[in-house]
Amino acid sequence: MGVDPAPYASHTMLEGTPGGVMRIKGTMWGDPVTENPDMGDVEDWGDVEDWEIYNLVQDAPVPHPIHIHETTFEILERRMVDYDWDTGVLTMGPQLPLLPGESGRKDTAFVHPGEMMRVRMRFTVGGQYMWHCHLLEHEDNEMMRPFRVGPWQDGQPADMPMHHG
Repeated sequence: MGVDPAPYASHTMLEGTPGGVMRIKGTMWGDPVTENPDMGDVEDWGDVEDWEIYNLVQDAPVPHPIHIHETTFEILERRMVDYDWDTGVLTMGPQLPLLPGESGRKDTAFVHPGEMMRVRMRFTVGGQYMWHCHLLEHEDNEMMRPFRVGPWQDGQPADMPMHHG
C-alpha cells in the first residue's frame, strides 16, 4: 500500500487547554463530521487518504495513542512541530526516523508531544465509524471524532443529542 496515491490529506490537531477539554480540531463529538472519505470504485479498491495528526496538547505533554476504526494504516512519516499559540503559526521541523516496530499496517499508533504523524489508509467499507485517543480519560473528554465513509447516512452523530448537559 505504500505506493498508492493519496489524493486527500486531512490536517488534524489534537488540542487541550490547561485543566480543560481535550479536543480534535477544536470540535466536540456531536459536531458535524469533518472527515468523509469516499468508498471509491470496486476497480480501485477504495479511497486512499493521508491524514496528518499533530499533538499540540498544552497541559498533557504525553503521547496520544490514536486508534482509527474500520481501517488499518501505515505510518509514512513523523516530524517535530512547533506551534505558537499567540500567533497561530505552525513550524515544521525535521523528519524523524520511524521507531522499531512502526513499519507495516497498524490500527493504533502514538503521536508524541510536539510531533506530526502522517498516516496513509484505504477506506473500502461504507458506514459511520470513529477515531480517537485510546487513553480513556482523553476519549471521555472529547478527544474522539466520528467519520463517515461514503454518502450521508441516517443517524449521523450531529443528528443525535450530545452526551453533555
